[in-house]
Amino acid sequence: MRVVSVDEMREIERRAEAEYGLTSPMLMERAGQSVAEILAARLGGEMAGMEVVALIGPGNNGGDGRVMARHLGRIGANLTLFDWKTRQLERLSGASESAASTTSAGDDLAGLRDALTRADVVVDALLGTGHSRPLDPTMRAALGLAQAERARRRQVFVVAVDLPSGLNADTGEVDEGTIPADLTVTLAFPKTGLFLFPGAAMVGELMVGEIGLPPEMSIPAGLELLDAPLVHGLLPKRPLDSNKGTYGKVMVVAGSPSFLGAAYLASAAAGRVGAGLVTLATTPERAHIYATKLSEATYCLLPPEDADPRQRAQAVLEGLSGYRALVIGPGLSQAPTVRAFVEAIFAGLRAMPESERPRLIVDADALNALSTRDTWWEQLPLNSVLTPHPGEMARLRGGEKVSGGGVDRLAVAQECARVWGHMIVLKGACALIASPEGGLRINWPPNPALATAGTGDVLSGAIGGLLAQGCSPFDAASAGVYLHSRAGLRVSERIGDAGLLAGDLLPELPCAIAEVKGA
Repeated sequence: MRVVSVDEMREIERRAEAEYGLTSPMLMERAGQSVAEILAARLGGEMAGMEVVALIGPGNNGGDGRVMARHLGRIGANLTLFDWKTRQLERLSGASESAASTTSAGDDLAGLRDALTRADVVVDALLGTGHSRPLDPTMRAALGLAQAERARRRQVFVVAVDLPSGLNADTGEVDEGTIPADLTVTLAFPKTGLFLFPGAAMVGELMVGEIGLPPEMSIPAGLELLDAPLVHGLLPKRPLDSNKGTYGKVMVVAGSPSFLGAAYLASAAAGRVGAGLVTLATTPERAHIYATKLSEATYCLLPPEDADPRQRAQAVLEGLSGYRALVIGPGLSQAPTVRAFVEAIFAGLRAMPESERPRLIVDADALNALSTRDTWWEQLPLNSVLTPHPGEMARLRGGEKVSGGGVDRLAVAQECARVWGHMIVLKGACALIASPEGGLRINWPPNPALATAGTGDVLSGAIGGLLAQGCSPFDAASAGVYLHSRAGLRVSERIGDAGLLAGDLLPELPCAIAEVKGA
């Protein structure tokens, strides 16, 4: 699904009228109807007798809210509209096109306050996509009353039309008066700012409503939202006449005496997404430990940690014949010998014929080792997949920081992918996947349950398992991020947003794949 900027949305609406004769009132009618349908379905379809208070702004967003209110009235909801421009309260009766009664909200909005005490649903239709100015004081006051009533009565449900008023649709910045929605029904396409913090924290559940654009209308390429239909098309096929060789071999170079679990998590994840064979490169002593939990894996036995790093790297390279993917970095530690070890592996990979070279995923301590070199990206085969978190990304950029969820991430991910010539999976609240050719995808929703040690190791292994099955680097990174996220949501739906352990994700990865295929 495309994610659009304000300018892109304006151009889409301009084209809708110029090319298809879809005027603003026509789009508004379909938009309001769509929001009403989505809200009614979200609340179980029973809106008869519900009290709905709609905060109506002066522009198209307010117009969408009015149409929505009319449709809700037709299915039995009781409507009170607060018109910001006139400061009037309009009481709608059933399917009537006109107000049954109109009263002043009062200079202190006492009438609105009174209406909110009876509200089951509050509709935020004050300002939409095209408004980046600060909220008017009266808008802030109206939203503040709604928020206060929600705090007093937790059952009040807030739905935002297109986006929460005061949220910048391009940057994710929010006005101090913006209130969080329980449900945001964004119209036609999601807007960039909905996925950037602090705005992303105000969105609640996100759904996309229709405005009546014709299905044949072409939309230029740009930022994409990872969703089930997109990822469904990226997953490798599983033919009936297959065998383990069909789904490829992946080697994992990970783990150290202080970080034993990282190798297990990455290796198990590669198998859980469907790789035909997973091989862990480790010492004989540690292989005995891993075999107790990872009995399905094979092992590439390495010289001990204190051996010559080049000899250890050579053991990896000699074992790579026939492998489609190599994951390197999780839990290797930052010991002085690690840099020489990974650099020797990278040199060996570059020397291989391209047809024999496995796809490379570089994570964690392998990224840290690289970051100590100038023009480090030249050490890697082109189109490697890099999976840095914000701290690792800062080190790769020579100390230039990047946020965990702000607007700066979009430009940083795209520019670094272009300059370095590699796929970037920039981890954070809403992970980004960027390709050297300019492709950019974003994941949603954020999940604080995943903010725990080891989940990044699971992600790198999942990407490696998908690469082993023949996915392209950009698609493997995208599908890996989405499946990892869905697995996390499946766990947090059962236990909440704290207490998830990285290993909990492993049995959920194949369930997430089945969920995507079912969708």
